[in-house]
Amino acid sequence: MSDYRARAADAEISEDAAKIRKNALLEEIYLDVYRRILEAVPEATHPRLLEIGSGGGFFARVAPHVVTSDCVAGPGISKVVDACRLDESFQPGSLDGIVAFNVFHHLPDARGFLKTASIVLRPGGRIVLVEPWFTPVGQWFYRALHHEPWRADPADWSLVGEGRLLGANSRLPTSVFRDSDRRFESEFPELAIVERRPFHKWLYLASGGLRLNTRVPRTLARALVAFDRRVRAGDRATGIFARVVVEKRAPKS
Repeated sequence: MSDYRARAADAEISEDAAKIRKNALLEEIYLDVYRRILEAVPEATHPRLLEIGSGGGFFARVAPHVVTSDCVAGPGISKVVDACRLDESFQPGSLDGIVAFNVFHHLPDARGFLKTASIVLRPGGRIVLVEPWFTPVGQWFYRALHHEPWRADPADWSLVGEGRLLGANSRLPTSVFRDSDRRFESEFPELAIVERRPFHKWLYLASGGLRLNTRVPRTLARALVAFDRRVRAGDRATGIFARVVVEKRAPKS
């Protein structure tokens, strides 16, 4: 990566971090997402934890044991890693868990990520992702309102565009982890999808995301997130995110 692109990425990470801190509802959503991730990989059983695409987030604030990473150096990034070639940065079986929020649908090589994740995870290790999810109603947020592109064909696991954040396919997580079960089992026999749970009924939209600060007061933001977590009715139809948990199978005896 050129010095110019590296400086631009560094500035982008710093800018995103500032936007999250200034947007109370967005920051509370991030905290909720991080807690949901940690529920699936608690430190007691998954201490060797890697976060990919850490960017401007603050996962290390709630999980100090995590190794933060991104494809570029930047504030809060402890390791520069190519998430699609994890075996170049980590030894086989050296990780208990790999986590990410809003990253998988930006990966230019989804197969490379899953293949190499299965190498660096120990048996029973987990991939835990929180990603856009195309529920029957929630999908229209991405189809009509969200700025990121998507591929309509579930068999197409490629991105639209290029770049750390400009390349995207909002439908990719749904395509890979929900609509391609037979293909997933065939291509990644060492991995098993153990959970795909939709949540957040349009709450992210109310925050304005990284593009618009809707300036929801902190007290109200916490109440909205708590209410959304408590009331799960409608998640499967209207949720716009999902927690996906993939586990590395134990070797056959």
